Amino acid sequence: MKKTLFVILVIAFAVSTTFGQETGKKKITRDTFKLPSWGSYRLSPDNTKIAFTKRDRDDKGELTTSHIFIYELTTRKMMHLTNSERGETAPRWLSNDRLMFPSDRGGGTKWWVISLSGGEAMLFFEDTEARNSGTLSEDLKKVLYTKRTERPDKKEWDEKVEKKDDAYYTDLPPTTFTHLWVYNSDKKEHKQITTGNFDNSGGAWSPDGRWVAFTSNRTGTRTNDPNTSNDSNIWVVPSDSGAQRQLTTNPGPDRGPVFSPDGGFIAYTGSIHENSSADQTDIWVIPFEGGKALNLTKDFDYSTSSPQWSPDGKTIYFTASKGVSSHLYKVSPSGGYITMVFTDNEYVYSRFTMSEDGTKWVFTGSSLYETDEVFMANIDGSNIRNILSPNNHLGEFEIAESEVLTWKGADYWDIDGILTYPLNYEPGKKYPLILQIHGGPHSRYSKTFNSSSQIWAARGYAVLRSNPRGSSGRTFEFSNGNYMDWGGKDYIDIMKGVDHVIDMGVADPDKMVVMGGSYGGFMTFWVVTQTDRFKAAIGHAGISDWFSFFGQTDIPNLLKFGFGGMPYQTKETYEKYSPIEYVENVTTPLLITHGESDRRVPISQAEQYFVSLRKLGTDVKFLRFPREGHGIREEAHTAFLEEEQVKWFEKYIFPEKYAERMKKEADIKKE
Repeated sequence: MKKTLFVILVIAFAVSTTFGQETGKKKITRDTFKLPSWGSYRLSPDNTKIAFTKRDRDDKGELTTSHIFIYELTTRKMMHLTNSERGETAPRWLSNDRLMFPSDRGGGTKWWVISLSGGEAMLFFEDTEARNSGTLSEDLKKVLYTKRTERPDKKEWDEKVEKKDDAYYTDLPPTTFTHLWVYNSDKKEHKQITTGNFDNSGGAWSPDGRWVAFTSNRTGTRTNDPNTSNDSNIWVVPSDSGAQRQLTTNPGPDRGPVFSPDGGFIAYTGSIHENSSADQTDIWVIPFEGGKALNLTKDFDYSTSSPQWSPDGKTIYFTASKGVSSHLYKVSPSGGYITMVFTDNEYVYSRFTMSEDGTKWVFTGSSLYETDEVFMANIDGSNIRNILSPNNHLGEFEIAESEVLTWKGADYWDIDGILTYPLNYEPGKKYPLILQIHGGPHSRYSKTFNSSSQIWAARGYAVLRSNPRGSSGRTFEFSNGNYMDWGGKDYIDIMKGVDHVIDMGVADPDKMVVMGGSYGGFMTFWVVTQTDRFKAAIGHAGISDWFSFFGQTDIPNLLKFGFGGMPYQTKETYEKYSPIEYVENVTTPLLITHGESDRRVPISQAEQYFVSLRKLGTDVKFLRFPREGHGIREEAHTAFLEEEQVKWFEKYIFPEKYAERMKKEADIKKE
């Protein structure tokens, strides 16, 4: 692993030298630091090659089409395998020299087979309406995939639209549902294997290919229906269609079924917490024939995911987030002691893929100073080695120092966060501080490389990213610690983190700004109603009124579960934590940004907050992005957004620099 960079950073920090000035390295900016995207790593059956996808950046910074590459572990040679105009994704090994992959080359989703020895890819099968990359059966003859399937009455509805006689009641169910389909290459046949007016997902093959296990929530017909609970369950169905059989009955959501090697059991993640927005999942096993499910991690304090069986069926591996890190664990399918597989604490490891023979892992790892690296290790966690460095040009840049902090929150909990120091930080000198607030609320910041923080650090800011109560990566009690209190003690946790950085002598209390998106956008809107300590704020896709949000969003159950009921049931809570109720308190200059096509947080949330602030004469600007959803994706839009964010903070923190910038812009316009 690359320890050298970390050592250099620590030494530079300790002796107050200016890391980067002596080396002539470049500062990280949006224009200079545009990373390619690598993923879908798959180890060949003989463990000698890795197939993966790669998207580079073009001259404009846009990500290019995804293509498949092959990396040979012994020779360290890389081969560019596919190069169609439409691109390719999700490679799957059929043998040591053949791959299958989905691609919409020629229009519509098709599955192709290609040989490593050369030649054109051959069409395996196609379904132009398929919605995912598919899962191969163990005999490599069948593909399980999902697609949207029409309701029986859709034809009647289409006729109404055609006649423009298409008025409808707002409780009309959706016209399609997601169902499981199987393609049988021997019969050259596509068959729908699930039925009913419900969505189905997460299909997994039994070892003999006769059965499919899947996830389905049948408490309602729509995920955005307030009457639908979060109680999804594991079901099984014959792979050639037939009666669907429910296996699990947990009150909370069950997901991600995986058959044991002998087909006798199914492992999955499940929760006992019904209708909780702060879901904590455990690893469970249940007999395929039905019976009592066994919770393997009931005494494990952290939320788990991604169970994988060892080839001999004696071990189940799973991942779990713990604080600002993530780890791989193992446990017996009969329960007992849980063991961490990798004890290294420098990297945050993820995306574990087991080799077909069960002897190796391929996975990614990131640290505060390195973007995703690709690693390989023995199944027991030994002999970890770095095999690919997708972004090895990172060494060309100056990297600011980062540190994991801990402080006491609103009560007895310790709160963690990550502080990125300004580039070329000098101890004893105070710097402007950016408080960044994550979304969710049940999300978290981990100790992985964060390019946004590095870009701000290169501009002279310290950046604090905190994980207040309600964040993931801790116990259920902690993740649920903001129940019916969104903006209460979690706000105090965040502000105590700010005070901690001030007490460290790093932050200038007179030069602080705050920003966040989604739930972080709400919290930004909330913060400026509660304090005037920040000189400026930027809220993206934020919620200003929980009442109207409940009826507008595609996830109303988040509030039903997080606020303890419907708006009319817990009216006081909805009102108490709606920023718009306190809009008269806002004196902090605020930049509001939002995508016009956002279904998660509709733009009306921004509109009503903006109009209210304008009526009050508050310093506020509103930046709208056509076609954009919850996040900003288009390259021209992201460039403009980031430039406006820089200018907004600069205006209030570095006024001389801002004045100079505006003068230059005015001079350019004159030309």
